[in-house]
Amino acid sequence: MAMKVWINGKEEHLSDGMSVGDLLSERKIRREVVVVELNGNVPKREDYESVLLKDGDTVELVFYMGGGRCYDKGAIGYVRPRST
Repeated sequence: MAMKVWINGKEEHLSDGMSVGDLLSERKIRREVVVVELNGNVPKREDYESVLLKDGDTVELVFYMGGGRCYDKGAIGYVRPRST
């Protein structure tokens, strides 16, 4: 069965029993580049696997932005390396 959650203001349907960690893994988001806000609270990174999402939850994914580049093809923010 699917549950309805709001992620960054967009309604989405996810599998029941999904944790915050599962959500990040499914979207290939590295934990060190994001802060997760769940219903106005920020869970500790070490608790992401045990914090379960529920129907009606509101999730905000806030990304750190820096001057570096990401060369992991599967990750959010991937930049293709330049040919030299």
